[in-house]
Amino acid sequence: MSIAYLSSLVAVGRRNFDRRFIKTTDNTAIEYAQRVKIESPQKALKSTRKTINEVMYEVGYSEAKAFREVFRKITGMAPIDYKTKYNKEAVVS
Repeated sequence: MSIAYLSSLVAVGRRNFDRRFIKTTDNTAIEYAQRVKIESPQKALKSTRKTINEVMYEVGYSEAKAFREVFRKITGMAPIDYKTKYNKEAVVS
């Protein structure tokens, strides 16, 4: 879904949509979408024994570097560090 499509759904211009979205969420629409998309891997890394690559592919990332960069931007940690810190049952190899 593009930002232009979303703005057309609510019948406002792209710039107006961007301003309203930022005012409401303190994030751009893209930043917000990334935050929502990273919530699922956070939960999976905390509570499952899945590998980082398995989690990454499940949420739709195909490039590990892009996933790591967005994950770090949102959480402040690399996925492996996040898993090590929050998933005490998982054995990280």
